[in-house]
Amino acid sequence: MKPAAAWLCLLALLAAGVASAQPRGWRHVPSITAVGPDANDVRLGLLDEAVGFWNQTFEALESGFRLGNVNRVVARVPDRDLQALSDTVLARTGVPVTVPPVFAELPGDIVVALSDSEFVSFAAPFAGGSRRIVAIKGMTYPPFTLRNVARNVIAHELGHALGLGHNGDSTKLMCGRPAPCRPSLFQSDTPRFFPLTDDEKRALGSMYPIGWKSRN
Repeated sequence: MKPAAAWLCLLALLAAGVASAQPRGWRHVPSITAVGPDANDVRLGLLDEAVGFWNQTFEALESGFRLGNVNRVVARVPDRDLQALSDTVLARTGVPVTVPPVFAELPGDIVVALSDSEFVSFAAPFAGGSRRIVAIKGMTYPPFTLRNVARNVIAHELGHALGLGHNGDSTKLMCGRPAPCRPSLFQSDTPRFFPLTDDEKRALGSMYPIGWKSRN
């Protein structure tokens, strides 16, 4: 499949209301780079927690797959480009926008952009579909002002980067459009991650089976 066609296909699947987006999953352990202007950003700790959540999930599934360590880069994220890409993903047009050069220059298979601006957080492919952007909106905008929401939004978007789509169950982590689920439903006075559905666990088990080994 040509890179442009792969990009369009994966973007459409990421926006779809199904629990499968990347049919075969990652074939190697993806490295993660978090980029944002503040070295003390609270979301860095939440990202570490989200990576831990997913790695515990794979351990429970007896899969050999794990997410890699998070590398941190202090840099200004191009907010205008993130907003444009967010609009594209949200509209499900399947039309890619120009990926800011900063992302191509950064190391990592999954680049997590921590922005100070307001847009709908998203995950999307770039570099011919071989890498992922996970973009997270600013913490001063609702519903991130509610307890427990940002933690689950970060984990939710990482779920897309791992190959999961949306479901329609508001009590589950991957609930989202076209279902009427919105991030405010993640509100909780007790820090916790919302669970996965049984179908999503089976999908992960198929993409990352027992005995999974990295193919670099």
